[in-house]
Amino acid sequence: MKPPIIFLVVVALIAVLATRQFIKQRRENAANDASPVRSLMVEVKTKREYLAPDRRSRQRDQIPVEDMRYEAWFHPLNGAEDIKLALGASDYHQIDKGSRGELQVQGTRFIRFTPCSASDC
Repeated sequence: MKPPIIFLVVVALIAVLATRQFIKQRRENAANDASPVRSLMVEVKTKREYLAPDRRSRQRDQIPVEDMRYEAWFHPLNGAEDIKLALGASDYHQIDKGSRGELQVQGTRFIRFTPCSASDC
């Protein structure tokens, strides 16, 4: 018996979308690797932590441990556009909202944030 044509179309669509996402991630990683490390004086504008998979509440009751995602928005002190970066948990918890310091990035990849003292800024 032949599988229905709609099933084959759905499988093909999933394969195309998965391949597209994989290629996009590879390109972004290659661009980040090729970018120089930049240092900027910034102020931490805001921070956000959220559950990695945005599940509905009923589904959350069944999953005891969920991954968290962390991100922060940095405002360059030279007046440039805000920068949104994904952070690891340890980096996220060490950064305070409103603090100023030196941000090091490589392309769209967060490297380090070093807060400055009140006399340095």
